[in-house]
Amino acid sequence: MREQFIKLTKNALWLGTVLIIIRCFFSKDSLINDFSFYDVFGYIGEAVGLTVVIITLYERLFWRYNPFESTPVLKKRYKGVLRSTHDGLEREATLEIKQTLLTISTVLQTHESKSKSITASIESILGEKQLTYCFLNTPNASVRDRSDIHYGTAMLCVENVNNLSGQYYTDRKTTGDIEFTPDESKT
Repeated sequence: MREQFIKLTKNALWLGTVLIIIRCFFSKDSLINDFSFYDVFGYIGEAVGLTVVIITLYERLFWRYNPFESTPVLKKRYKGVLRSTHDGLEREATLEIKQTLLTISTVLQTHESKSKSITASIESILGEKQLTYCFLNTPNASVRDRSDIHYGTAMLCVENVNNLSGQYYTDRKTTGDIEFTPDESKT
């Protein structure tokens, strides 16, 4: 996501510069006949304010509709399975994703526990877009005798936003495979 941040910052600087130039162009008579630094700083303030509004709207919402944006637009809710190497069981799970251009967070839930991301990002790793996140898993009280609260990391391939798959590992030295598809019932 560092790449997107740098790109967005450069675009914001260019947009701000263009807006200042446009504002000065429309006020050229005032600038030529009655020049005032106070007016120039006012124009700069207007341009900066408008730039902040435009960039904020883009980062929160409109980036999803930009055909040139390389960040995958993930669905809000997925359903799937976890296959643990610890006990060999397959567990149904849901994955909820909140995403802007620069931020992403996840909540993974099974019938036994809930995992919330602590950090998350989408990066290109070896030419493949991956959602990588560290999480804190809080098991239900009824299963804490065999499943302590723990930390972990998950890595999901997001090249196809309709089929997320990957692996996870935890500080309990457990690992597993994860597969998700969009949850059409909660669209």
